[in-house]
Amino acid sequence: MDLSKKTILEKLALILVLSYIILFPFGQLLRVRIGPVTLHPTDLIVAISLVFYFFGWFKKHQVFKYAVNFIWICFFSLLLSFSYFTPFEVILGSFYLIRLFSYFTFAILVTSLINRKVLSREFLLNSLISVSIFVGIYGWIQYWAFPDLTSLKFIGWDDHLARLVGSFLDPAFTGIILALGAIASYVLYIKKKRKILVITTVFLVITLIFTYSRASYLALFAGAFYLFLKWKNPRRMVFLSSLFTIMVLLLPRPSGEGVRLERTQSVFARLQNYQETAEVIGKYPLFGVGFNNLCSARLRLFGGDRESHSCSGSDSSLLYIIATTGITGFLVFYKFVDEIVKNGIEKNVYGMIFTSSSIAILVHSLFVQSLFYPWVLGWMGILLASSLNND
Repeated sequence: MDLSKKTILEKLALILVLSYIILFPFGQLLRVRIGPVTLHPTDLIVAISLVFYFFGWFKKHQVFKYAVNFIWICFFSLLLSFSYFTPFEVILGSFYLIRLFSYFTFAILVTSLINRKVLSREFLLNSLISVSIFVGIYGWIQYWAFPDLTSLKFIGWDDHLARLVGSFLDPAFTGIILALGAIASYVLYIKKKRKILVITTVFLVITLIFTYSRASYLALFAGAFYLFLKWKNPRRMVFLSSLFTIMVLLLPRPSGEGVRLERTQSVFARLQNYQETAEVIGKYPLFGVGFNNLCSARLRLFGGDRESHSCSGSDSSLLYIIATTGITGFLVFYKFVDEIVKNGIEKNVYGMIFTSSSIAILVHSLFVQSLFYPWVLGWMGILLASSLNND
């Protein structure tokens, strides 16, 4: 490839990444519904990275071959599902597989730009922190201007009252982005000692508290717990945990079930969801029902509404992997994660942030289907690219 063509491709890829970062904070606000398919501008931007991948314009890190193995398992399970579901249902499910593959190739693209010195790791990390700040700002605008979102239940969303929901229209997903931003900001503060990062971390944590998302609280605690174990600083862990707990206890409790942290309705709903997903796994244990065919399987076994946003997911991302790709898919996915941890990430500040963030998402995904949430995939794709060694 001649130099001028390479330069043009690098600039196009750079525009792609920057466009994604700029549109990220708008979340679900720019979504477009075309029949049964929902499109987001960020998904369309990421999908362009498929072109770079198939033409082999950028080299990929060795860990991504394990990601491709998982994609192949997803594809194979989707083909098998033609024997269970109608062609329309399978084709509908395939769109999410294309989205997943796009985010893997997007991570490869960002990795290549870093290796070519077109993008710096520091710039990308600062960009992610800035994104979380904007997510928090949009959240506060919604919290004060539109505190009552109960009418969203008529278009398939959960109804929320007096909670910080933000541009993702869901407190749990807004919460995990805020938690990831707080983790990145705090680690960077420990390394750089810049006061603005303290202010950023405090802002993100306080904003997170007003989501009333218990899964996001646990995610932040899990990520922070890893960091304090790594730094061998239990006193700071106890102090900050106590401070966080006091702030949570002082939260305002207006009317509404969602602001009651002792609420049990959502707990029972999750237990029912786990049970339904376990029954699906029991019927299709080896290769699952096909990636993103869980909604079709749930409708056939238990009934429900395809328009509901909870239909296609499981409240546990790990159960979701097993239900849609089987035990085989889970083992391949585990190999991918294991390879990243052992041979992929560097032992520096970026690797520390990636590991801590991964732990936070793992805990969060036990209660919310966040592991495959598009914006989490994008965030972790950029973070992974920033953390990988140059092998």
